[in-house]
Amino acid sequence: MKREEFTVLRSFVYEKAGIYFSDKKAYLLENRLKNRLNELNLSSLQDYYYYLRYGDGAKDELYNFFDVVTTNETSFFRNPAQMETFKWILQSEHLNGEKRSDPLRVWSAGCSTGEEPYTIAIIISEMMESLREFRPCSVYATDISRRALQSAERGSFNSYAMRHVESRIREKYFTRIKSNYAVNESVKKWVKFDFMNLNDDAYRRFGHMDVVFCRNVLIYFDDAMRRKVAEHMYASLRPGGYLLLGHSESLYPVSKLFKPIVLPGAVLYQRERVDK
Repeated sequence: MKREEFTVLRSFVYEKAGIYFSDKKAYLLENRLKNRLNELNLSSLQDYYYYLRYGDGAKDELYNFFDVVTTNETSFFRNPAQMETFKWILQSEHLNGEKRSDPLRVWSAGCSTGEEPYTIAIIISEMMESLREFRPCSVYATDISRRALQSAERGSFNSYAMRHVESRIREKYFTRIKSNYAVNESVKKWVKFDFMNLNDDAYRRFGHMDVVFCRNVLIYFDDAMRRKVAEHMYASLRPGGYLLLGHSESLYPVSKLFKPIVLPGAVLYQRERVDK
């Protein structure tokens, strides 16, 4: 890839998705886009860039572009300490001590192929069996990759994605179909999938959330984009709501909007109950 080709494509990725490719990842971007050039019968990455900007099929190709440049690697019950933290949230007086009848609202931002939101739904289902008067709930799951969302909606997973799922949960919430595991309808009914680009204002559709999961997403952004996403998450949470990031991610020093809460193996970020 020529330097000028990489520069304009990197700028385009950042403009559209907020994802930043460093110089050392030029080869990665080039390798990921080779199939798109072949599919469109284009001879260079510069031609591909012009197609994305001005081509007749640019709008549809943009979704293919998002599929190519994003990474969709996840699994059920990823990072057990954070899942325990989510259980703590559900058990806390913050959500269950107050007499509220409105639904519990959880958003999985950057949900990839669906393992995270289905894990959330399973944990909620388990909690509903052990806690009396548990509030009704909705789990919203969004991603920038339509291919990943289509896979998530199918709800069929291989053994590698299931590697952290204990046998009791697997037998209770999944059906074995040949070599894969299909999520049962009792779980799927809780989750609503939708396309979303965290770089635009579509987040406004997801307001008054109790919990937002945005794990292993900020690692693809620079500080300016991390700050922007933090502001979006803050606006989407109700006062007192919680944000969960990936275990290696932090809002420091890009944002001071949230109050950090340190728990065993995890850090929560809370929107203050009363805005200052």
